[in-house]
Amino acid sequence: MDTDMKVRLTPVKQQVTAIVVLVLAITVFVVSLNMLSLDIPRFMARMERLPTIAGLFMGINWAIVPSGLEQLLVSFALGICGLIIGGIASFGLAFCGASNTTFFKPLAVAIKGFVGIVRAVPSLVLILMLVASLGMGYTAGVMGLTLSTVGYLTKAFIATIEEQDDHFAEALRSSGANWFQIIYHGYLPGVLTGFLAWISIRAETSVAESISLGVIGAGGIGMLLSRAIRQYNFHNISTLIIIIFISMFSMELIITQFRKRLSR
Repeated sequence: MDTDMKVRLTPVKQQVTAIVVLVLAITVFVVSLNMLSLDIPRFMARMERLPTIAGLFMGINWAIVPSGLEQLLVSFALGICGLIIGGIASFGLAFCGASNTTFFKPLAVAIKGFVGIVRAVPSLVLILMLVASLGMGYTAGVMGLTLSTVGYLTKAFIATIEEQDDHFAEALRSSGANWFQIIYHGYLPGVLTGFLAWISIRAETSVAESISLGVIGAGGIGMLLSRAIRQYNFHNISTLIIIIFISMFSMELIITQFRKRLSR
């Protein structure tokens, strides 16, 4: 009898929960709209100028293509340097921070706390802080991307490690293996493919971030794009956007193929 009652009541509880969540979501949405005071009529009035503005972008300045490609390589170099340095740091931090591989529990708590703080701060804010302390240039860009990568990959690596089966590692530990031997033989073979998959995902976002960070002075093609926007040079803007789109689309295809090979 009780079981039948539970079966009949469960859908009701689900419906009530769904209604409550829906009401809360609508309330938050309405409050957010009220706080922002969006000027929809003015926006719609400006949309009438959209065909004229779009026509300004219908052109390519071939003269800026060489410098655009050169600065794209700079952005790519910034992203890769941040990825590699951050990836190496994340590799060590993850094994020290995972609950099943750490050799000192307070250290694991400190690492997870540090990663949480880094992840809570947007990359743009990190780079602005570093630009203020180090000055504009590549160094601030690489350091900002490195911190962002550490926050992203360390959390992903820790989750991958903690999902592993500990039986083989426990057998190694009981046989007298030291910490490094347990990591190398017990965990690394199982997590390596997952690590590479996460690195390939981060590679794409790291380069994308390096392009956007160029707008605030970190260098690369983002700086050229920012300059073209300030000068209202629409042909330069459209040319640089096309270069960025083609490069990011090509990179996504390459990374997708790499991940497919990893999964085989």
